[in-house]
Amino acid sequence: MIKTTEIITINPFKIVCRFNNGEVKQIDLESVINNANQFVNKKKLLEKEFFKQVVIGQFGELYWENAAYFKNENGELIPCEYDLSPEFIYHNSKRI
Repeated sequence: MIKTTEIITINPFKIVCRFNNGEVKQIDLESVINNANQFVNKKKLLEKEFFKQVVIGQFGELYWENAAYFKNENGELIPCEYDLSPEFIYHNSKRI
């Protein structure tokens, strides 16, 4: 299973990552964010300082706290993290 193990650089809106197989790749997330569903706070993610707050989760995913929402059983919007799976990152990035 592929996992992101290190964030090397963060430049809006490109992230260079090292994976558990030793590869270093760069992913450009601007179009991914712009095409995200209605529950992603695109405006917030496209702020350069907020974008830099990305972290690696326990499964190797990249995520941002409070960058998305879900609706609870009462229809209220609840903030949650926005994450990208390590497989998505790996297969949509370019080796550098």
